[in-house]
Amino acid sequence: MKAFVITVAVVCLTVTAGIIVYLDHQKAAATPVVEAPAKPVEAATTDVTTTKTESSVPLASNSNPPPQTVMVAAAAPEAKPDDSANPIHKAVDDLLHAKSAKEKHELFQALLKSGQLDQAIAELKQRATDNPTDAEIPTTLGEALLNKVRDMHDSGSGDYNEIGILAMQADQSFNAALKIDPSNWEAQFVKASSMYYWPADPARDNDVVQRLTGLVDQQETMATQPQFAQTYTLLGNEYQKIGQPDKAMATWQLGLQKYPGDATLQKKVSGQ
Repeated sequence: MKAFVITVAVVCLTVTAGIIVYLDHQKAAATPVVEAPAKPVEAATTDVTTTKTESSVPLASNSNPPPQTVMVAAAAPEAKPDDSANPIHKAVDDLLHAKSAKEKHELFQALLKSGQLDQAIAELKQRATDNPTDAEIPTTLGEALLNKVRDMHDSGSGDYNEIGILAMQADQSFNAALKIDPSNWEAQFVKASSMYYWPADPARDNDVVQRLTGLVDQQETMATQPQFAQTYTLLGNEYQKIGQPDKAMATWQLGLQKYPGDATLQKKVSGQ
């Protein structure tokens, strides 16, 4: 088991910026997000007011003091914290509604720089629990985990076992997203991207080819988006990886016909 985890960790060390390729597409509509439950608020302190009641009867014959009445103030309504003022809550909202790959990447970099990526991951995990039908949340969680893997690798601060566990958690997050929405483009592409960087394995490589060819077919039914060119690039790379250069070139050429302005496909076709 330990050897397996170490193998996963070594694979994760090859997860560079190429794996964490994010979308550059306009979301058709904002994804509904269920906010994390508010933190419990301490019970309001009960105010006790002691007042003397005036007797309507003369007290000359009564030397004892009048009885006291205890007045209890009604408890004030519980105050609810304003989630919009929570910087992590806002940062996660921004991630889930990012409109481009560049915007999402910059948001992750800001979280890394401020040391708040772990808090964002915890928030995403909570939201995934609270709203199990929103595929965007586990997709973004998987990407956040991959960003952490890359940061641990680049900084040299990662333990092999921890990196391996994070990588597997990221893959599980993409699986969760695809279980909710099998047609989720982002989850499909990022999962296939990360799988491409694993060592050659016939079963796994065949899975990557099937995923990417299926994604190409799906793209034909969708409104054209610039990031769709990346699917052709990656599929061609996979064919090249498994020793099928003719299929690789044919895939890149087909992609370039559909996306003639894509610089990466231009280089692939020209042999660069």
